[in-house]
Amino acid sequence: MNSEPMDTERSDSKGRTPAWRFTPLAVWGLAFGCCVGWGAFVMPGTTFLPLAGPLGTCLGLLLGALCLLVVGVNYHYMARRGNDGGGSTSYVREALGCDHAFLCAWFLWLAYASIIWANATAFALLVRRYGGNALKFGLHYTVAGYEVWLGEVLLSAGVI
Repeated sequence: MNSEPMDTERSDSKGRTPAWRFTPLAVWGLAFGCCVGWGAFVMPGTTFLPLAGPLGTCLGLLLGALCLLVVGVNYHYMARRGNDGGGSTSYVREALGCDHAFLCAWFLWLAYASIIWANATAFALLVRRYGGNALKFGLHYTVAGYEVWLGEVLLSAGVI
């Protein structure tokens, strides 16, 4: 992959020139950062290793890294071709028109809105795992056999 910043000297249909620059590595970092959550911290040690062993875990992590590489390369391609600041919606608008871009924007919003709670609760799970009883105060509920404390709910709500 080329590590040079993308060409930003092109202007869009309104004569605007984008001021930002994304290198392929930065785009890969963006794609990687969007997928990291609680599972990335805990699952390799608690789920993958006991079930798949060290070789299976390494193979799974390698395949996941290759998938992220494909996403990053494709996102870099889209950002480079966009003339008005990049992003999936601008690329779709230029390639397929405004109706498809509208659908793309709504599906992106739906995807982010449906996963944000999981990333917010990951903070409480990290504190529970590494901070002991720091958030175990207030009302206590049991949901599907899992204990939920008011401190964890407040932290998750604060993150959101």
